[in-house]
Amino acid sequence: MSQLTAELCLPCPGAVVNDDRVSFTAFFPNVKTVHLVGDFNGWSTRRHPMREVADGWWTIELPLGSGLFRYQFCINGKMQICDPYARCVKIDSRNEVCEAIVDTAVPLQPWCPEDWSAPDFRDLVIYEMHIPDFTPRGTLDTAIDRLDHVRRLGVNAIQLMPVTAVMSRNGWGYEPIGFFAPNPDYGSPDELRWFIDEAHGRGLSVLLDMVLAHSGHDHPFNRIHWYHESPWYGEGPIGKNDFGLPQFCYAKAPTRAFARDVLRYWLEHYGVDGFRFDYIRNIGVTPKYHGIPTLIDAARSVRDGVHLIGEHLPEDPGLMIRVGLDGAWHARFCHALRALLCEKSVHHYRWEDFAGAVQVLDPCHEGYGERPSTMVNYLESHDEDRVVWEIVRSGFDEHTARRKSALGATILFTAVGQPMIYHGIEWGQNAAKDMDDAKLDWKALREPGGGGLFWHYRRLAWLRRKCRTLRTDHISLDLILPKQKSLVYHRWDDEGGQVVVAANFSGDEQTIDVPFPLNGGWGEFFKREVIEVAGPLRTEIGPWAAKIYVRQPGHGVLQDLQPPDH
Repeated sequence: MSQLTAELCLPCPGAVVNDDRVSFTAFFPNVKTVHLVGDFNGWSTRRHPMREVADGWWTIELPLGSGLFRYQFCINGKMQICDPYARCVKIDSRNEVCEAIVDTAVPLQPWCPEDWSAPDFRDLVIYEMHIPDFTPRGTLDTAIDRLDHVRRLGVNAIQLMPVTAVMSRNGWGYEPIGFFAPNPDYGSPDELRWFIDEAHGRGLSVLLDMVLAHSGHDHPFNRIHWYHESPWYGEGPIGKNDFGLPQFCYAKAPTRAFARDVLRYWLEHYGVDGFRFDYIRNIGVTPKYHGIPTLIDAARSVRDGVHLIGEHLPEDPGLMIRVGLDGAWHARFCHALRALLCEKSVHHYRWEDFAGAVQVLDPCHEGYGERPSTMVNYLESHDEDRVVWEIVRSGFDEHTARRKSALGATILFTAVGQPMIYHGIEWGQNAAKDMDDAKLDWKALREPGGGGLFWHYRRLAWLRRKCRTLRTDHISLDLILPKQKSLVYHRWDDEGGQVVVAANFSGDEQTIDVPFPLNGGWGEFFKREVIEVAGPLRTEIGPWAAKIYVRQPGHGVLQDLQPPDH
């Protein structure tokens, strides 16, 4: 129940089914009249006036019987809008009409977990997924059929790009008009719950990419009042919205109440495991500590262990740590690695400044020294061109591009922070960024190059999850060789586990004297060989390649760190 409606002893906002009756409640301050219209009254704008029972709160209860009913609210006898709290919607994109749907035969029920416990945040290996692109049909039910691929890859968390209702059929879903309703193009509310349950059944957490900095232009809130008079909109901490969208203002109490209700709903009624908050740079923190803290407090008041990630670009590590987010997108990691893999300048990282670029691996250098696990690292996300495509554009053939992608993956999975991959990178999806049509090429997975890269990603994901050393905050950059475009770093844990990574970003084989923190037996991960170390080890590393050496006291050197063959 919404905090405000509980205090006022009102039903929850939206449509709430109670036996054979349905209560409709909405918060529309500073309007003269509100009428309930729908297919049950012939869309009459006069037949069912709602009562204002508190300042801005309007309600009505009707006996509707059993079935599916479509409805809207009519404001001041003129404007018909969708219920901002609609749990299911029907969208006519051509005529820009959104109608709410209530199913009186299936009352709203909280989600009841069955023996599901999400992994700890520092154990996550995240897989970003866009439902319309993930399968040829682009629906939730067909995505379920591919979940075994995700599980087999070795990740343990899916981060769904926005799944809430939008007006346009194109784009990625970052202009929401229905914050409580799944996008009907993807599937029904039950199909989304089914997807989440099926993911959980395979050991996969589900995080939602949640847009709470702004709404789409067609959101009901944006149609009721002039923008400068809105109880919800205004300017964010950096001013107007960078995308020209209606900006939520967290200095306003109705905005905070709405955001709290949104997060509570998805946690309680869908059982999601966390959120990635989009564009929080313009949510910020108000002088009274509203904004990002509002979202964090709202989510953790429902479930203390919920995983919360923020996208703040440019990065602000101090703010991310101070407000208490679990993770923050580490975009600088992506930029630096792309500069090294494409052998060019990307943002302020340069191929020529190898020593400067690899500092992105050092949490202290990056400003995350107080809590290094905050970094969510990635080579590509929905915001970038595919890494293989960009490497090819930089003058390399596709075979070399896949080798470079594999090298990038080795760094990604052995770096401090949580690794995130974008669907399709595991076989080298080769395409430019496209917001409207970027279907995955599943056939490439069955080809030798794609299948080989998938196996490489799978081995690394398995290593990441099985080797506790790679989930600590500890790292040391032990050797940086700018002329050879090579480096060596090592990771360690507090129980004696050690990992050494030696990487060569150049196109020539390099001979490197690899320093080791301890003498004795080490396992070379990729070749599955055991070697004896007595001081620096002179080794040859092929072009665009890396070696991983593992030492795990009390465990097999390599046996427990390789994925099964099936």
